[in-house]
Amino acid sequence: MPRSKVKLAFIKDNKERKNSFMKRKEWLKNKLKEVSILCSIEACVIMYSSYEPELEVCPEDNTAFQNVLNAFLTKSPMERRKFLLNQDSYIKERNNKIK
Repeated sequence: MPRSKVKLAFIKDNKERKNSFMKRKEWLKNKLKEVSILCSIEACVIMYSSYEPELEVCPEDNTAFQNVLNAFLTKSPMERRKFLLNQDSYIKERNNKIK
């Protein structure tokens, strides 16, 4: 049976919002691991939230994270720019490609 579509909206209840974040964070970690294995790539995620005092890096294996970070930092500033998108610039770039 298919899941119902999730309505994306701000969760007002703080406890419910924190629980949702924790579940989605675990889902994201699992997907990162799956993509890394299936595509034979090194990938990492850096997460920060107001619910936890420190940054969380996934995967926890420090060498994998360092490999990804070093691969990014060895690129020229022009090449790095291709990988640095926030939501606004991504939408603008996508809209420009569609036109």
